[in-house]
Amino acid sequence: MHVRHLTRTAAVSLALASALLMAGGAGAAEVSGWEVSLSGNSPAGSLMSVSSADDDLAWAVGRKDGYGVIMRWDGEQWSEDTAPGLPDVWQWSSVSAVAADDVWAYGTVGRSQALVHYDGERWNSVTAAGPADDSWPEVPLDAVAGRLFKGGNALYTYADGAWQTFALPAGVDIRDIDALSADDAYATGMRYPVKGGHPVTYHWDGETWTLMDQPPVRTGTDTAKITAVAPDDVYVAGWADAPDGAPPVPSVAHWNGTAWGDITGGLSDLYLHAIAPDGRGGLWVTGNDQAEPAVSEAVFWHFDGTTWTKGAGAPAPDGDTRWPSYTFYDLAPAGASGEFWAVGDYSTPMDSHGDQTVNGLIERSTTPTGTASD
Repeated sequence: MHVRHLTRTAAVSLALASALLMAGGAGAAEVSGWEVSLSGNSPAGSLMSVSSADDDLAWAVGRKDGYGVIMRWDGEQWSEDTAPGLPDVWQWSSVSAVAADDVWAYGTVGRSQALVHYDGERWNSVTAAGPADDSWPEVPLDAVAGRLFKGGNALYTYADGAWQTFALPAGVDIRDIDALSADDAYATGMRYPVKGGHPVTYHWDGETWTLMDQPPVRTGTDTAKITAVAPDDVYVAGWADAPDGAPPVPSVAHWNGTAWGDITGGLSDLYLHAIAPDGRGGLWVTGNDQAEPAVSEAVFWHFDGTTWTKGAGAPAPDGDTRWPSYTFYDLAPAGASGEFWAVGDYSTPMDSHGDQTVNGLIERSTTPTGTASD
């Protein structure tokens, strides 16, 4: 998970309201709670991961037309990162920023993997441990001062120029990692196939990974997301396919230091792809909304510790207005401001030939004037 640890001390004063459209500048749209920061014909066709070093410095990674792209936020706008040293890849799928001169990104090209580190001036290639993961090329990374964690078909840690590999049972694949420190990290994934498998969650104690109790999620749930606030405050999330073409069934479980509890509650009809703590004891989740009747808007859910509330994100100016077209893949704090980045993609309306364009999308949460903290 690329929920930078700034959220653990930042106070968040967001109110996620729905469908109040406000006037914006050219090429920008805003609703109460979220505003579009990147859309349209940009260098990004889809964005998979985002991470901030501070309020005025962040990176988002993805792809466009078969080529990997890294976008950089300079405090005013997003633009393609032009720092030297980046290899050509098909896609960049994960980024984790510790500081302005300590950023990691992971990508793939063919059956090979690419791991790079930014030192404040250039990107430098680092040999990645283990083979490329053919099952899930979107391998997760999470970095903290002094250590890098990498998932996939094994669990890998990198410190002082050396890799340590923790082998996993056959069929297990790690889909997400969130580290509190170099000696305290959490990882989740599945023993595949989903139908006959089960979720797995591991804890890193500075020396090795230990399998935790199995979280109580619906059978068939692919647990692909994890976020940790403290050793007694960890969340895993995912979704399961429903029978007969019904909307997907999301699940969220909470670890209190002793046992797991199911907190899914009223959360529903969501391909759940992203989760982040809100800094106030609650959560944000998002992904791709499949509620009936179908709507085209971007959707975010908030959990206040008791109840889930569904709200709308900002519409892209050229986004489809008829069918579900927005998908977010990651959420991360936008520095210490209490605001958040959400990255993904959306589709434009079909043209006369029945074709659509998929564009990269970045939204930033806002605190509209006159809105009280919730």
